[in-house]
Amino acid sequence: MSAVITRHFLPVGNGRQVHYRRAGSGPPLVIMHPSPNSSASMTAAINAFSDVFTCIALDTPGYGLSDDIVDDPTELWGYADALARVLDALSIPKAFVYGAATGAQIGIQFARRYPGRVHTLMLDANGDFGGEAGQHIAEGYFQDIAPVRDGTHLLRIWDMCRHLSVFFPWQSTLKADRINADVASPEFIQHYVNDYLRAGPNYKKAYYEAMVVETWENTRQVTVPVVMTRNAGSPLLPHTDALIGKGLPANFKVLPCTPADRYAVQAAEMRPRAGQSGLSAPPAPPADHLSADGAQNFYIAARGGQLRVRGNVHGPGRPLLALHDPAGSSRLVEPIVAPYVGTRPVLALDLPGNGESDNVIDTGRITSAAYAEIVTEALRNAGLSEVDVIGRYSGGPIAMEMSFQAPTLVKHVVLAGVGIYEGEEQKNLLAHYTPSIAPTWDGAHLVRAWAIMRDQGLFWPWFNRTKAGILWADNAIDVAMIHLRVTEMLKIGDQYQKAYAAMWTYPMRERLPRLKTPALFAVPPWEPIYAHNAACAALAPHARAADLPPAMPDWHKVLTPFFTA
Repeated sequence: MSAVITRHFLPVGNGRQVHYRRAGSGPPLVIMHPSPNSSASMTAAINAFSDVFTCIALDTPGYGLSDDIVDDPTELWGYADALARVLDALSIPKAFVYGAATGAQIGIQFARRYPGRVHTLMLDANGDFGGEAGQHIAEGYFQDIAPVRDGTHLLRIWDMCRHLSVFFPWQSTLKADRINADVASPEFIQHYVNDYLRAGPNYKKAYYEAMVVETWENTRQVTVPVVMTRNAGSPLLPHTDALIGKGLPANFKVLPCTPADRYAVQAAEMRPRAGQSGLSAPPAPPADHLSADGAQNFYIAARGGQLRVRGNVHGPGRPLLALHDPAGSSRLVEPIVAPYVGTRPVLALDLPGNGESDNVIDTGRITSAAYAEIVTEALRNAGLSEVDVIGRYSGGPIAMEMSFQAPTLVKHVVLAGVGIYEGEEQKNLLAHYTPSIAPTWDGAHLVRAWAIMRDQGLFWPWFNRTKAGILWADNAIDVAMIHLRVTEMLKIGDQYQKAYAAMWTYPMRERLPRLKTPALFAVPPWEPIYAHNAACAALAPHARAADLPPAMPDWHKVLTPFFTA
């Protein structure tokens, strides 16, 4: 049975946040994941323990959606201190602690430095990496994944993630290191790739230090009660057995298990310990304690799920909402609203299925109106009664539909790059703009995704790679921006085809005359969509067209007079 898992952002000072998943009831159990994953990789553990514990599965600082709050990672002591800060922020003086792989090593260092805060330490996927064995594992393990112009860093990440199910260590080619198991599915590998992309080039920060401290000499210094798993099907089994073979203190208990019964065996061992602990977990802190400085992350409930928001709820006046393009996220429109932080509440929303939002939309009905219904519901759930909305590309039709569905909610709309797509142009866009990026066994979909986003800055439409399609702009190949767009595109996957189709097929010519909300049709003159701008504005009552500066952070110079007119 699956637990009801909610996601939260926890302020930990200086405008930084740690992300975690929470489920269940009972004594607090902190769950820490392997590197470079996130708490999403611990869903099975959360489900196994949530009927016994209040599970708090953290994204390790610098991984998943957690900010990096660790200055000195040496021997993971900084991560142990960060865990203490998180427990303080959650008002949890003492907890059960569960760690897998890197999470196990963080748990060991935390138990060594803060033994009074640990009831029982559970270790999974840990062993002894000391001596020559550790050197063999670490040599070549950590590859450079900084974005490069041709996108080949994506294939490097794919190679690393794929071979985690072929060899241990992954970079080996030795028969002795071969894993006797099926190769992971392309979909599973892609989830792993996404976690590398979230962590970025600094992914090895905790990962490497975990390997450094994963030794018998370090492990045996834990003095709190320890339950350690010996998983007969784990690639780490030789290292686990090496640790056990050197002898463990009396406070260690080893649990034999298999991959199939691992969590059941662990839960059975922990159930009586939980009942006798006398510990309890306070409720999750409310989401209204966010900092007044800079952009923050938070969630808004909608359709039984959660939508991620980048923004700031502080400041006077009407909230300003920004909606992104079909394969984007709030990170792509955050620069538009950033200048307003502190002067008015601002929200940049990940649409359902995009970015870090739950996919709560009916995938059989992906339309601008369907998106609008969910966003409107989310705003109502957040207690908002009025908003101004900026819609970028497909965000424009969604903003329009919101104004139709909830005319008292939407007071102004900015349509930043909308067009009327009809006839042959529409057919060509539907046929060619969104080739499949579904994961393939060889990782070729990553090359395709990079090429699509690269050429979007070079041609319009991107597949028209002729003189007639050239976009004449400086810095057309912006590696950092291409990487960001590809990262977000890979999160939504082939659903991006339906999201784009919703934009291409939106009946703009029919809907514009119904737009009664004051509207600004605005776009920088260098964008190919600029040719549509004035024509769209002419069809809508209470609308006008405007030129935007080339850089998003400067758009407020044009937008502010419109909002205040």
